[in-house]
Amino acid sequence: MKVIQIISNILGKILEILIVFLIMLMTGLMFAQVLGRFIFQNGLFWAEELSRFIMITLVYLGAGIACKNKDHISITILNGILKDTGIKNKIHKLIVALLNIAFLAIVAKIGFSVLSVVSSQKSANMQITMNLIYMVIPIGSCIMIFYLIVEIIQLFAGQKINCSGNETEAAKGTQI
Repeated sequence: MKVIQIISNILGKILEILIVFLIMLMTGLMFAQVLGRFIFQNGLFWAEELSRFIMITLVYLGAGIACKNKDHISITILNGILKDTGIKNKIHKLIVALLNIAFLAIVAKIGFSVLSVVSSQKSANMQITMNLIYMVIPIGSCIMIFYLIVEIIQLFAGQKINCSGNETEAAKGTQI
């Protein structure tokens, strides 16, 4: 369990650093684009396209972080009905995680199969192959699958891990 926690935390930190870097890069590109258009009357012809690709990457990497932190949108009516420590709640969480894994596995499989189709296409301004852009879909799906598997392991190992990697008070036996 410790190895999975370490891998989860390292991957989470790498994703967070990458997301912050990409947001700063996209902000800088858009600032340079606005500056170029209004001051020099000539912007960077590739800045909009690169910013769009960065935004797509941010969505899929951010979805992985949201999956790690359990921040995705969810319907919580059953969580209130089922007790947090009851077996019914564990079964409910397992079913939801398995359904999510099944969906993400389909998305990843289709995403990987599309890469060969779009490998001959080039982006309009930057002339890079589109499979580099489409690759973020199966990668993001695999990251989310990993964090869902970690959630299932934590569910049955009896540990609840917060974002910092430490056990929560409930996992230590103290009820809040």
